[in-house]
Amino acid sequence: MFDLNKFLELREERVELQKNLLNQFNYPLIAVRTNYPGEDKLEPLATKIADIAAKEMKNYFREKILYEKVLENLEGKIYLFVIKEKAETIKEFTVTFEENHILGRCLDIDVYSTDGTSLSRSMFGYPKRKCMICDDLAFVCGRSMKHSHQEIKNVILQKYIAYNDYLTKKNEIVKKIGDLALNSMIYEVATAPSFGLVSPLTQGSHDDMDFFTFLKSSFAIKEGFERMAEVAYSYLPLEKAFLLSRKIGIEMEINMFKATENVNTHKGMIFLLGIVVVTATRTLYEGKNFDDIQPLIKDMCKDILKDFENIKDKKELTHGERLYVNYGFTGVRGEVKAGLDVVFNGSLKILEDSLNKSSDFNLAFVQTLIFLMGKVMDSTIVHRHDIHMLHRIKREAEAFFENGGIYKEDGIKIARDMENSYIKEKISPGGSADLLAITIFLYFFKKLFFI
Repeated sequence: MFDLNKFLELREERVELQKNLLNQFNYPLIAVRTNYPGEDKLEPLATKIADIAAKEMKNYFREKILYEKVLENLEGKIYLFVIKEKAETIKEFTVTFEENHILGRCLDIDVYSTDGTSLSRSMFGYPKRKCMICDDLAFVCGRSMKHSHQEIKNVILQKYIAYNDYLTKKNEIVKKIGDLALNSMIYEVATAPSFGLVSPLTQGSHDDMDFFTFLKSSFAIKEGFERMAEVAYSYLPLEKAFLLSRKIGIEMEINMFKATENVNTHKGMIFLLGIVVVTATRTLYEGKNFDDIQPLIKDMCKDILKDFENIKDKKELTHGERLYVNYGFTGVRGEVKAGLDVVFNGSLKILEDSLNKSSDFNLAFVQTLIFLMGKVMDSTIVHRHDIHMLHRIKREAEAFFENGGIYKEDGIKIARDMENSYIKEKISPGGSADLLAITIFLYFFKKLFFI
């Protein structure tokens, strides 16, 4: 039998605990629980939904969680988290979660500022919550008991089933995206001849890495691309998904350097392919078309050149910043801001046409690489040499491509001669290589999900 006095006593104890935690840590606190009708708040469905929500909080706030505690009693299963973040920022996220997550309306997520104030939706201009059944205001339906407990439980169950269907589909897509990312990186480094890049046949212009270094690095960062896909295939707004993916990218760089003993094999790839993975996955989540990926990239990365705005005030500049100051050179950031136009309206068609001409993947990849070398403002070449060398390589590659490239009668011989020459001069078109991997990824992504 339900003990109301005990219920009220437990609620008072929780409130007191929350006050103590706020005083102890001096950071905001959130309380997460299922908004479940009836006296038994610990029914399996209610606890499972609370567990799911708590996991989402942990995934989002991660290292910012200073303390967590789980309570299970007459009030139900309640998770308490102390979070090292502004209360307003936390509230903004929890409202996004409640409004957009499949289970959002099934949950109560209360945010308390350091002084114990519970932040309301109206404080931030958000409307009051609606009923999960009829879309009227939730508190109106609750007061009038418009819906029976069983009716509400049935709706919650349907949402839980829908969530699990979504989760199954999401896991399948995330795994496929991870496989595509890994394949594209390996296909790129397996391409030969590669004009000074590492390949299975040569270290190219590099003394500190070889084909196997790239294999180790590729496998070390695959999981990171899967995590980015998880973030993108979700209720999160695109800009928040992008911010989380950048944090994941930092962790991926650490894993890369561990795997390669501090050799930079894929730093640029993590940045570029990460952007493409996030936007490509988002098109699947939103049920959009392949052609919607490029506008998503432009939208997500519209502010990506802002880092250069106050560059004149900096005392120490990176290599990329010096190039921007001296030549207005934006490198890969400029390519991204343009929505990777060189890929979507260039190299992707070159790869498709090449594979229609011949089923030889290697030749198609070499031809695509030649095209990119003639178009891309490759910062790797400039870093190893100067802007004049970049213009020379672009002229040579463009002329070779216009004359048929690798498919020319003596195309393979010309490509090998160019490669030998570039190796001697320590030329390495690393930026073009990254964009080749992006092109390969998008080619197979399109075939897998849109054809």
